[in-house]
Amino acid sequence: MKSVISAVLAVVMILGTLPVMNVFAAQKSDYEDPADNWLKTNNRTNELDMNATVTYETQWCPVCNKDTTVLTYRVPEYTKSGQTAMNHGVKWSDGYDLEGKKKGNTDSGTPGVDASYTGYHYTKSVCQTCGTINSVDGSGAYNFNNNVYGLNSCDHNFFIDFDNTTYELYDEHQHTTTLKKGEYCQFCKGTYAKASKKKESHNLESTIDAQVGNNRFYLQEECEDCGYKTTEYISAKAVISSYYGMADGDSHSISVSDLSDKEVHTKIRYGTAAGSCNMTSAPHYTKAGYYPVYYEIDYKYGTENMTENGVSYVWLLADDSKNNNSDNQKPVHEHDYRYIETVKPTCTELGYERWQCNTCGSLEKKNYVQTSGHTYKTQTIREATCRQGGLVLEICTKCGDFNEKTTPTAGHHYHDTVVNATCINAGYILHSCDICGESYITNTTPYAPHNFKEIVKNPTCTDGGYTTHICETCHMSYTDNYKDALGHSWDKGHNVTDATCDGEGVIEYNCLNCNEKMIKDECAQNYADKHDHSCVQSPLTAFIAQFVLKVFF
Repeated sequence: MKSVISAVLAVVMILGTLPVMNVFAAQKSDYEDPADNWLKTNNRTNELDMNATVTYETQWCPVCNKDTTVLTYRVPEYTKSGQTAMNHGVKWSDGYDLEGKKKGNTDSGTPGVDASYTGYHYTKSVCQTCGTINSVDGSGAYNFNNNVYGLNSCDHNFFIDFDNTTYELYDEHQHTTTLKKGEYCQFCKGTYAKASKKKESHNLESTIDAQVGNNRFYLQEECEDCGYKTTEYISAKAVISSYYGMADGDSHSISVSDLSDKEVHTKIRYGTAAGSCNMTSAPHYTKAGYYPVYYEIDYKYGTENMTENGVSYVWLLADDSKNNNSDNQKPVHEHDYRYIETVKPTCTELGYERWQCNTCGSLEKKNYVQTSGHTYKTQTIREATCRQGGLVLEICTKCGDFNEKTTPTAGHHYHDTVVNATCINAGYILHSCDICGESYITNTTPYAPHNFKEIVKNPTCTDGGYTTHICETCHMSYTDNYKDALGHSWDKGHNVTDATCDGEGVIEYNCLNCNEKMIKDECAQNYADKHDHSCVQSPLTAFIAQFVLKVFF
């Protein structure tokens, strides 16, 4: 029996290499282990149909009594024990034995969950001419015109080696690398494989976006293997503060506080005019005056740079007080405060008015105003998916302060694809998650009948007629309603050459239905005296007439 199956599979494979053979598959045309994407239904036969590899083949149909096109379904057998159900007498997918008399246990399960490939496959066929299910096994077989699958061994002569690596996210630091290696049956796609798993660090590719308006670098890292993404903000901010005070003989300048993250390299250049910042240290002043100090701050993170431009001030007031106390005691001083400026409140600091004594230069803050508080605007950095939680950035629209918050993982985002039943495939609704690819099916419907279009060829005088039925869906065809040729319908004919007393004549007939012509000879007159009284022929004339008749007619 195994040798017969091997021979049949060999023939099928050879036929499958011909360019005229069309192949349709429920699985993808490229190799894919059915166990990795098994579709579950609530009906055993429908489940096998949905996961089958489907091909068109030419086989002998006993019902049609000729070679016909047969639609063949093959599905790997998966059992919980890993042993074929044939070992305990089960032949058919409904659990019956070869004769269909005794029912047993198929030991079936879900591949990849609780069942493994046995080295056997289930097979079903449908004749595309008469529509009989499993007609190729003969009318005496249990599966004849019965919508069940039968078990057959996978021939190891037709196994193909493969090597495949996949990646799956584990956590923010690692992914799981699965190396799957083995062989699979090229007909049913049943797979023997060994898989090794190990955790590996993400292979991160970094991109940096310099955002000088927000005083930060935006860092995104994506794993080139599993696609995991992370985002991070690197602070880049140096605070340049102005100086207000008295001209007391000491040198004074602006103050600098670098608040950038430690990964950021900050370089500052100073100048006394905008666009000409070429000093490495800020200028110092001792004399009273109002001095602008321009600066250019270059922030560098990795390979990215950005530049911030600005201006601060050194404001020194002259000390005009005089010491008239002869006994060297300081006189009692009364401040004469003058308004300088209003400092507006920020999100976290009070607002106030700055006043300065016109005599001694002492500074005082007055008329405090309450802090305004942050005004956060929410920006979604990463939407929550069924794979990982989302990431939300809250940015203060006034000061740029920000916080990152994670959100819980979301449910699956399914979209529905309605697959209508045809003469090739059963119908169903496929629900697929756009994010992770998880899928399931519902609403399975049986195969639809062929959608035949009739092409009638009428009989002619010489050719018979017939009707060809072509399915507009799968292009399968068959022919019936044969009719005999009509035969010619000749007219009465007309003489081409009249018969003479001793020579044959020629008559031409034309078919009334086609352009066919027929020529017949007419017997000689055969007068009793061998002479035609209407004409007299010499021996030479008679010879020429006979020669023309024989050669041309």
